[in-house]
Amino acid sequence: MKNLKTVIAILAISLSTIFSTTASEKEPSKITKKLRTEIVSLIGDKIELDLKKECSAEVSFMINNKNEIVVISVDSKENKLTSYIKSKLNYKKLVVEGTKVGEIYIMPIKINIEK
Repeated sequence: MKNLKTVIAILAISLSTIFSTTASEKEPSKITKKLRTEIVSLIGDKIELDLKKECSAEVSFMINNKNEIVVISVDSKENKLTSYIKSKLNYKKLVVEGTKVGEIYIMPIKINIEK
């Protein structure tokens, strides 16, 4: 009888854990699309940098309690691009619902050069 109760308790805890983790995700693709759109609008269309070729960067950031972007790091070969992205994004207000405070987001950014 003790073994049956233990097995049922373990099964119930396992199932509740599985269902709670799948229920907490609110379509992350929609949230990331909105987040990306907001970040692109903050960076802007016209970048005042003298870049000679296409550049890319990987931005790691998190959202603080005031819904502001806190840039953790920008990985890019171009130092100008790194400082530009930090200056454009750091401590800017974000209006995207569904983002989690304190969670680290990583977003790739590619800058195309018009010829």
